[in-house]
Amino acid sequence: MDSVNEETGHRASANDELELIKRKLDAAEQEKAHYEGLMTTKVLPAIKMAEAEYADLQQLRQDNFKKASTICPESDMEALNNVAGSTPEQLSAKLNRLKQRFDQESRRHAESIDDLRALHDKKEQKILSKQQLYATFRLNINSCEKLLDLRWKKFQRNAGLLKRQLTWLFNEHLGKKGISGFTNVDYQSKVLSIELTMPQDASHDTVRDTRGLSGGERSFSTLCFALALHGMTEAPFRAMDEFDVFMDAVSRKISLDTLVDFAVAHGSQWIFITPHDISMVKPGDRVKKQQLAAPRG
Repeated sequence: MDSVNEETGHRASANDELELIKRKLDAAEQEKAHYEGLMTTKVLPAIKMAEAEYADLQQLRQDNFKKASTICPESDMEALNNVAGSTPEQLSAKLNRLKQRFDQESRRHAESIDDLRALHDKKEQKILSKQQLYATFRLNINSCEKLLDLRWKKFQRNAGLLKRQLTWLFNEHLGKKGISGFTNVDYQSKVLSIELTMPQDASHDTVRDTRGLSGGERSFSTLCFALALHGMTEAPFRAMDEFDVFMDAVSRKISLDTLVDFAVAHGSQWIFITPHDISMVKPGDRVKKQQLAAPRG
């Protein structure tokens, strides 16, 4: 019993930790949804717009290069570099032609090359800034996914421990009548199954359908399962109505003793309603009995 009480304390702590993990998990999912929405609505559209502007500027630069090559071929520029055999008059004439072409191009295009380069550098810097912001958001999302995976593993472990705790408590109450049982909880299918082994069955066959039990056995096993659930939950008030109507005298006495001992040990307030005799229950400081008068015909 000390071991079971200690294990029950651990399970209560595990339940508190499970609730805390659920709250943190919900907060992490909200934060993940927030960052994903921010990435979708603000960051990615701005990056795509900046990339489109960058592609347009690249195309504009290529067009200007072609126009400049048409006006002033590269062969002329190479000839300007070789000025050893040129006279000052020839150099002056070439310089005047270049100035004229420069003035013509300046009149045709309002933006200068320096302005285009400055705009290109500005857009490139903006693209780099958005890419860095995107990388930061992606790092945060990866961290949230890792945290979510860790919390989910802890949640699955706690769920498995709760299944084992339910079977232990169920067997503890069944053992008072010599019955053994097993509970299986399938979280995926949302199915709960109960298996019982009766002591009077010489073949030790396991009963998987409670409809194969007698009325008293079914009521007692249902009562033990309810008490196992009560031991894993917290509530200030609990009530049970006519829980022993199909039980025989032996099962009724065992059930009443089990319920009273469980209620006193558990600490919460219980209300039991039964039409049968309860003289076997001894009143105490925390146990009060009240018998109503028989209804008149």
